[in-house]
Amino acid sequence: MTTSPSLARPEIQAELIAEALGSASVGFLVWDEHRRYVAANAAACDILGTTLEELLGRQVGAHAIEGLDSVDEALASGFASGRAVVQRSEGREPIEVFYATFTTTTAGMPFMATVIAPLAT
Repeated sequence: MTTSPSLARPEIQAELIAEALGSASVGFLVWDEHRRYVAANAAACDILGTTLEELLGRQVGAHAIEGLDSVDEALASGFASGRAVVQRSEGREPIEVFYATFTTTTAGMPFMATVIAPLAT
């Protein structure tokens, strides 16, 4: 398989990654140094049972029933993973998720990103 050199251009890579995250079945959340969500994909909103408008600006871990201590761990070491139980909005039952949180830099600014996926029950 041959890959076109034009695919290596940063603007094309950014568009491909944005499209992949937008349609992914796993949740992807980005949060800032104030521990507030600044971006999320549709899957994250669905997993948490909320809308993007309700989620943005909300405190990281506001949905957590178990696993909130991982926020401090991720901030201290730059990475944390494990399981958490989150209370979903809209009166839906809590859900157990796998998470991986890591540091990233976007547009020259440091952020934290978290990937979440429901665990089979």
